Amino acid sequence: MDQTDPRQRPPTDDRAWLMDACAAITDQPVDADANLFEQGLTSLGMVRLSGAIQRRHGLRLGAVDLHDHPTVTQLSALIAERKESGV
Repeated sequence: MDQTDPRQRPPTDDRAWLMDACAAITDQPVDADANLFEQGLTSLGMVRLSGAIQRRHGLRLGAVDLHDHPTVTQLSALIAERKESGV
């Protein structure tokens, strides 16, 4: 198991995983409470992030979800809510 690849880490802390995934996609550290698009997340990055979330959690998040929840903190709350509700 490659510990440097956030997609390969065990599912322990989703917020930390999301921060790592976003940092890997934007190729820079990210602030959990700052807008990801202002931190370098592009439309291609958004597709990559959505795919990573789907692989890890089985959730399909679209562009609207990512635009409506543009920070790691907001996005991790959305993921937790969707996992809990089974949507």
